[in-house]
Amino acid sequence: MFNKSLLVAAALILAPLGANAQALVDASDVDVIASLVQGEGYRAVVSTDGVGDPMITSSANGYEFDIFFYGCTDGANCRDVQFSVSFDMEDGMSLTRAQDFNLEKRWAKVYLDEESDPRLEMDANLYGGVSATNFNDTLDWWVIVMNDFIEYIEF
Repeated sequence: MFNKSLLVAAALILAPLGANAQALVDASDVDVIASLVQGEGYRAVVSTDGVGDPMITSSANGYEFDIFFYGCTDGANCRDVQFSVSFDMEDGMSLTRAQDFNLEKRWAKVYLDEESDPRLEMDANLYGGVSATNFNDTLDWWVIVMNDFIEYIEF
């Protein structure tokens, strides 16, 4: 026979877990990610990139950025995203200056294209799901780092 008090104790212990449970967000549904971006007050235009995977174009503080989806199968069921913004600088950026930024910043990295124009990127692994709160925090970190970079390059 079951011990009733043991079952009641287990129910009391597990009840708060169900009450605090939050649906997990992953990169498999671009519309969910777009909705979260919009929920934070940013625009979110859904389209596809050059290889047919989903992407979202957004902007913060007057600067347009993209959210690329990676690890996709035939343009669907993606595993992670990458925030990305590029800057077309008249004289480009020195490699030393790019490396200095990368050494100072933890969340995102800057790369230089063939014209020495900087591209700032930040990856977010969403495989298995994260809470909406976690994704929104990641988006907030992206905007902070992007703004730091804009200030850094005096763009």
